Amino acid sequence: MPLYRYVKSVAIFSPTDLPARAGGIRGLIGKVLPNVFIVVGATFLTTVAYPFVTYQLSNHRWQQGTLLSPVPEIEVIQAKGIVSPLSEPMAPPVLAAQNQQPEIVGDVDLTKASNWFPSAPSTKTRISKISHYQLSIPKLKIDQAVVQIAGDSLNKHLIQYAGTALPGEYGNTVIFGHSVLPVFYNPKDYMSIFSLLPTLEKGDEIYIDYDGIQYKYIIDSYSEVKPSEVEILEQRFDRQALTLITCVPPGTYLKRGVILAYLSKL
Repeated sequence: MPLYRYVKSVAIFSPTDLPARAGGIRGLIGKVLPNVFIVVGATFLTTVAYPFVTYQLSNHRWQQGTLLSPVPEIEVIQAKGIVSPLSEPMAPPVLAAQNQQPEIVGDVDLTKASNWFPSAPSTKTRISKISHYQLSIPKLKIDQAVVQIAGDSLNKHLIQYAGTALPGEYGNTVIFGHSVLPVFYNPKDYMSIFSLLPTLEKGDEIYIDYDGIQYKYIIDSYSEVKPSEVEILEQRFDRQALTLITCVPPGTYLKRGVILAYLSKL
């Protein structure tokens, strides 16, 4: 009777097989990594670099349309006696060489309107039966955004700076709004609502609904100031002005972007 014996076979690899497999993995990584870097770079350009480029272009466009005066405007109107500071005389200007403190302090909560112009004099809240009203900017798709008079929390609504003129009055109605990188812009989110202010142009319209009356303002100019330059908060009683303020460049707190508009008859 024949005898059978079963022998378990064992696969035997050639010594050249393993390096070939390792080389294949390295080759795959070499093909994938460049694509990953391209995607990451494109994402960076879209979310960070592109908004800064468009911001610079918008700022350059406004500067081209502005004529420089040999005498600062604030000195002219002060001489005419038509400027009223908010409460007390403004602090003397500080030269850049004298100001050694940084413009931005990491511990400052800039969702509070009171921290935007630290050197501004204290103001008294005007007595008004109206505590809130609405602001709309059709070009930016801002519709009936709530403005609180003399408030402080910019993450809940826009804020009208205390002591400034009420809508429709002679003087300067000053409104603060928060901003972020334009890629995150949402006209219904008060943390990003003013992100696109620098993209507005002369002649664009702003509407305010206050105490049952709608006021139409026409944009005249855009400028940028340092947090120490509080002259933009002063009141001029020869005009009915509206000033919108946010932080610029987008997503930073280096300066304050300022839109100036004047009341127009509907």
